[in-house]
Amino acid sequence: MGGMGATTFFQVTHHFLNEASPPEFILLVLIHNLKFMEYQFIALTITDGIAQLKLNRADKLNAICFRMVEEIRHALTHLDTTTTKALFVVGHEKAFSAGGDLKEMKTLTQQEAERRSQFIHESFQLFQKLSIPTIAFISGVCLGGGLELALHCDVRICTQTVRLALPELQYGIIPGAGGTVQLPLQLGNANAAFYLFTGADIPLELALQQGLIQQLVSVEQFPEVQKNLARHFSNTESEALKAVKEQLQRHRNGTPLTEKYRQEAACFATLLASHGKDGIGERF
Repeated sequence: MGGMGATTFFQVTHHFLNEASPPEFILLVLIHNLKFMEYQFIALTITDGIAQLKLNRADKLNAICFRMVEEIRHALTHLDTTTTKALFVVGHEKAFSAGGDLKEMKTLTQQEAERRSQFIHESFQLFQKLSIPTIAFISGVCLGGGLELALHCDVRICTQTVRLALPELQYGIIPGAGGTVQLPLQLGNANAAFYLFTGADIPLELALQQGLIQQLVSVEQFPEVQKNLARHFSNTESEALKAVKEQLQRHRNGTPLTEKYRQEAACFATLLASHGKDGIGERF
């Protein structure tokens, strides 16, 4: 990024946006943000139509600082889903993410904490709103904000060494990245209540049974599972993937049942006419 560094630029951006600068300046800042951002705490790569977003703060066990959230939001907002079929979210073997950056949290005022929490909510919901499948591959610790990020993905695949928990209450706070919203949807109210109140590790058998995670594999199998799923998505019609994702999002949004059925019929007919007949023809 030419001129000022990315970190300095975003500090200036936040200052001026908070100070209600002239609209033309804000527009200029936003346009600049859209085009340029240096990633410090994530890495985004695309191979054969599969995007991989890697949490890349290994020295801090991928603790999620606000800058990392900004980078995630930027990456998701500018990902070209016309040429990308799926997004894989990964961490490191020892840690998907140990949670939010507690040291950073200590410096926040009440107003700033609420504003940042809302920003994180909006950013993590982009995993659901993205028009392509989002898959979290989780190994090692996945606590607090790390689990909250994963809960916003469509699918979660874990190694047998994973630790899943929302331990925020032991610090006198509650999850601030969507945990109290998403965990009941995945575990049911009673189970979510227990693990939110106690902060205890969520048993992997329960997580698998209730659909919090979809696959549990050994560390040795983990890379091969990623490769196989990437191959599957690469060989699947992108419009069909997007149609399923759109239906899932309608379910999340509380779309009436009759409308979901109507939309399914319309999507089915459209895809059969445009792709399905050729696809079926190759097999029968």
